[in-house]
Amino acid sequence: MRGISGRRLLQAGATTPGRMLLTGVALILISLLAGLFAVLAVADRAGAARSVDNGSGPLGVDTQEIYRALADADATAAAGLLEGGVESDTVRQVYQNAIDTAARNLIKAGSAGVSEKEKDELTKIGTQLPVYASLVERAKAETRQGNTVGAAYLRAASNNVMRKEILPAAEKLHTMAQQRLVDDHDDATSKPWVPIVLLLISLVAIAASLLFFAKRTRRRINVGLLIAGVGTLVSVVWLWTGTDSSRADLDRSKRDGWGPVEKLAQARFQSLRAHGDESLTLVMRGSDNGSYEEDFKDAWTLLMGGPEVKARPASEDGPAIKGRPAAIGALVEAEKMSRSDPETRAKILAAQTAAAEWLKAHESVTKLYDSGRFKEAVSLVTKADGASRVAFARVEAALDEAVAEDQQDFENSVTSGRKALNGLEIGVGVLALVAAAAIVDGVRREVGRYNRP
Repeated sequence: MRGISGRRLLQAGATTPGRMLLTGVALILISLLAGLFAVLAVADRAGAARSVDNGSGPLGVDTQEIYRALADADATAAAGLLEGGVESDTVRQVYQNAIDTAARNLIKAGSAGVSEKEKDELTKIGTQLPVYASLVERAKAETRQGNTVGAAYLRAASNNVMRKEILPAAEKLHTMAQQRLVDDHDDATSKPWVPIVLLLISLVAIAASLLFFAKRTRRRINVGLLIAGVGTLVSVVWLWTGTDSSRADLDRSKRDGWGPVEKLAQARFQSLRAHGDESLTLVMRGSDNGSYEEDFKDAWTLLMGGPEVKARPASEDGPAIKGRPAAIGALVEAEKMSRSDPETRAKILAAQTAAAEWLKAHESVTKLYDSGRFKEAVSLVTKADGASRVAFARVEAALDEAVAEDQQDFENSVTSGRKALNGLEIGVGVLALVAAAAIVDGVRREVGRYNRP
């Protein structure tokens, strides 16, 4: 029976009606296959764009805010100790807000479907944060009683807990979140080459079939195949333009949004690090052997840039100098990335101007401290009208505004990128079904006409 069926199939394929039927079956399979791949491709890209909007994008913001809040808490704790452990209401509120913000975003990030590695870092931060807060409170209590050991407790909190445990974990967490955002962005902006090629093959096959049917039936056109060809052509154009428009919007979200935001975040981290170093230098009163001042210089180089500094051991010519590689500076890089966005660039330039004023104020703090005028140096850092405190506040305010501006650009562009894919998944699927149905009708009519006596 199988041999007979095979021979009959070969015999049918040798006739014109049989060839028409086989051609129709092949066209239907190609059209449906191309449509299936197109639907899957759009679904994958829409899912990745949705993740950028609702998953990896917000997670990156949360992890960035965790790091910023933790660094802010560390810097503010040092400033509070300079006020004798009885910090002003403003300083106390800033510190408490920073701790609360970090804790709140830890919970928020933990509920965002993070990986096991990300959970490990969240757990480490959540475990160490109460330890840090306890040491800070002990440092304040000792300082209020006039005990110099308060500085040692603060140093333990800042060095041993915050800077060695918590902030590195927060940095790893943010790096992983950023990598997830990069991966989602790449998935959402990749070109759907496979379905495009299949649709083009289907279109060429339909065109060739139109010529075949016209030659065999001596009719100029087959309406069914023409409809299938038009539907396939619409699918190609819609798939190409839709994904291209989405990619342009998502690329803009990177160029004008989370790309500059990441650089601005690095600038915020380094400014807070420098602010903490400035206060800790005064808190330690020389017991740190100048390590916090050196760290201030490192942070400043990463913030504003600077030339390479070669290491030098202590000698008769002067004390040891810590080596430092050349750097462009996060704030300088952010300004370059934002030159196409005048509003954000203006805020970054304002931050650079404030940073220059802060550096001058810091030099004044250092000179006063070195000359033994400790209280005057502390006043520049802690008083509401102190030059260093005012300049730092201006840097932070300008950076906050720039981040908010670029974050809004990111959200707007991602929303546009998602909208560009609206209806595309269903549309290409329906067009594939329409093409298949039109092929069935067109072939059926031609075979019927050919067999008609």
